[in-house]
Amino acid sequence: MGDPRLPSSTEDDPDASQTRTAAPPDDAAEPDSPEAVDELFATRQRTRRSRTVLLPALAVLTALALGGLLIIFTNHDALQAWAGFFRDPVRALSTSWTAVWAAYYALFSGALGSPSEIAHAIGSGDLDQFRSSLAPISETVVTATPLILVGLSVAIGFRAGLFNIGGEGQMNIGALVASAAGFSFPGLPGPVHLVLVLMAGFAGGALWGAIPGFLKAKTGAHEVITTIMLNFVAVSLVLYVLSTHFYGQQAEPVAKPVKVSYPHLFGSSLRIHFGIFVALAVAAAVAWLLNRTTVGFRFRAVGANPDAARAAGMSPSRTTILVMTLAGGIAGLAGSNQLLSVT
Repeated sequence: MGDPRLPSSTEDDPDASQTRTAAPPDDAAEPDSPEAVDELFATRQRTRRSRTVLLPALAVLTALALGGLLIIFTNHDALQAWAGFFRDPVRALSTSWTAVWAAYYALFSGALGSPSEIAHAIGSGDLDQFRSSLAPISETVVTATPLILVGLSVAIGFRAGLFNIGGEGQMNIGALVASAAGFSFPGLPGPVHLVLVLMAGFAGGALWGAIPGFLKAKTGAHEVITTIMLNFVAVSLVLYVLSTHFYGQQAEPVAKPVKVSYPHLFGSSLRIHFGIFVALAVAAAVAWLLNRTTVGFRFRAVGANPDAARAAGMSPSRTTILVMTLAGGIAGLAGSNQLLSVT
């Protein structure tokens, strides 16, 4: 006989049978089931998309708020109004709002154009006046184009856990090599010559970016130090080339344009040029490379955990050299872009 304290069968303890045969609810998915995995993946995708929208928006709002505080702290009328805040709080707030609004309106009008001037030009039907009203946004696009390319250069390094601070030097070397290609080969057709200049700038920047990548991979030298040092070397090299027999030691009041250049999009009165489309195309290519290819996955894996990437068969050393070479090439492309556009 068994222990009388223990039920000998399920009839003696009907709850035990129910406990053993109880099934989970139908709407509860197993942790490892395909439905649970799909739901988890969809949740992460939604979170990633929401962060893509929210983070830039929060960054812009934070910048506007901090900038508004700086404007108030440096505005004489606003400071005087805040000195008497407890006597007249409405005046302090209205004066601060007026100062901040005037500063931001001038900032955005100078960058994007005055809405009133653009509307008046459209209403008048004068094409020259309309082009003149678009001059601020044209200059903004011209200035933003190389910044887009250099920013992409930095972003690629960040995704691989590297800090590419050498954009200035890589851009200068890219412009130097591109200028040599631009002043040479006068017999080439325009489109072919244009592509050659862009490729030359990319190659020059890639070569300059590969140096800190190689030093990081082979000696462990930190890329922040080497890229900053190479910035000074690049600037000195460009100044040396410009002041020696390589460029003829000629002092001319106006620099000669290269043999080929970007076409202007809206005539010679506006400096906006085809380079903005090159920058946007490179941005799309970089996004595709980082998020849709095995090379981009390798970049991100090495940046997230080099030891795990090495255990998975990846080479952090080769990846480091490749990342810095590609980042330098894109920064060099910014240099050739400036050479082909700004006169």
